[in-house]
Amino acid sequence: MVNPITIPIIFFGAVIGSLGNLVVKMGANKYSFFRLCRSSYLWGGLVLYALSVLLYVFVLRFEELSVVYPLVSMSYIWTTVFSIKYLGEKMNKWKWIGLLGIILGIVLIGVGS
Repeated sequence: MVNPITIPIIFFGAVIGSLGNLVVKMGANKYSFFRLCRSSYLWGGLVLYALSVLLYVFVLRFEELSVVYPLVSMSYIWTTVFSIKYLGEKMNKWKWIGLLGIILGIVLIGVGS
């Protein structure tokens, strides 16, 4: 059984990691590679991503890797939502089917634990 306190931490880590990806992408759209390396977009995104990794490491102390890692895939869902909302990216039916597969997998891992 999954410890109930770890679920919100994993959820928060997934959101933070996805925001980190979003910030890096926004910087990549704005700057060339070499300017991006010196920008606050890259470093801010990396800090957010590193924070999400630290949260996952903390959760791994209490849960099995085979349970935690699939739940980390919630970051794919958040990254998709953020990219649609803030970057104006478009989804086609195959992307939606893939996202639904991820959601189904998360549910099955949760039920199986």
